[in-house]
Amino acid sequence: MTVLVEAPRVNANEDNLQLIEIRVTQGERVEQGTILFVLETTKAAVEVDAPEAGTVGLLDIKVGDFVPVGATLCKIVDENSNAVVGETSAADVGASEVAITAKARKAASELGVDLADVIPSNGRIGEAEVRAAAGRRSGAKRAEPGEPSSVAFSRRAVIIGGGGHAACLIDALDGAGYDIVGCTDQALPAGHHVCGGISVIGTEDCLERLLAEGTRYAFIGIGGAQSSQVRRAMYERATAMGFVLPPVIHPSAIVSKATRIGHGCHILAGASIGPRCTIGNNVIVNQGTIVCHDSLVQDNAHLTPGAILAGGVGIGAMTVVGMGATVLLGVQIGADCLIHNGAHISANVADNTIVDAQGRRHLR
Repeated sequence: MTVLVEAPRVNANEDNLQLIEIRVTQGERVEQGTILFVLETTKAAVEVDAPEAGTVGLLDIKVGDFVPVGATLCKIVDENSNAVVGETSAADVGASEVAITAKARKAASELGVDLADVIPSNGRIGEAEVRAAAGRRSGAKRAEPGEPSSVAFSRRAVIIGGGGHAACLIDALDGAGYDIVGCTDQALPAGHHVCGGISVIGTEDCLERLLAEGTRYAFIGIGGAQSSQVRRAMYERATAMGFVLPPVIHPSAIVSKATRIGHGCHILAGASIGPRCTIGNNVIVNQGTIVCHDSLVQDNAHLTPGAILAGGVGIGAMTVVGMGATVLLGVQIGADCLIHNGAHISANVADNTIVDAQGRRHLR
């Protein structure tokens, strides 16, 4: 079995990344999770690790190369495979050895698709081929080899939510190359205009249909001024369904190349993130927020407009930092906290704590 390691999408507005570091050599044995490459865009850097254990093959790139999103960086070849480590392209893989991308294996697991039932494309099975197989299984005509798939996958995207945060996302995604089919919302009626010509097309009940029809990307248009519970639940649901949730970085945001941005993050207009920061998955860094060097913002946190984090600050998972709040150098705020608008935080905050604008603290 061969797994293709592909260049990930780091910034929704950029389709190419520069390879700045190669940490392995062709023929080297690696374990799952071994860091293989470091790539960067104009906004951030990202480490690419091995999705499975095996031997590195097809290492035909060099430091400084620019690679498009989705391009093959290398192969990970299982020791029991008949594949040749030095093959020059996925198209050269023989019929007995089909190259399967890590995203394809993940999608197959989530959708319950047997990889043996997936029709390869040029000796390769990617995520699109797996989803096409899932679509055929649900009732579409099975395509013959060489025929176009019955499900066309492109950069079609849906925004889940139709309120203010959804409008901010539509603004941030303008010109990013996504074909936004509309927004889903549990309360707003179909046809309700959200922003920029994008309207509500139905409730979340239509997400499965959209995915089957080829809407591959999703963006969580749900904010949360006091809690991230709803946003986290929707992020987990969309991920489990098989949607791809790329980060969104507004063109006016400033993000250091030495900062790492997680999946599904939203870095909105005027935000600034300094070097050596780590922003977890599904985090909102809202308009005008400042995150200084060496800070860590964990999964599902929300830094609301105008919040200021000095260097070395830690923000726990699910925590909401209110508008205009300031957090001093090195202060650590725990998980699931609520920092009120305008609060000034000069000492560490324990998990599950509310801090009001006057600095008073009590448990949630």
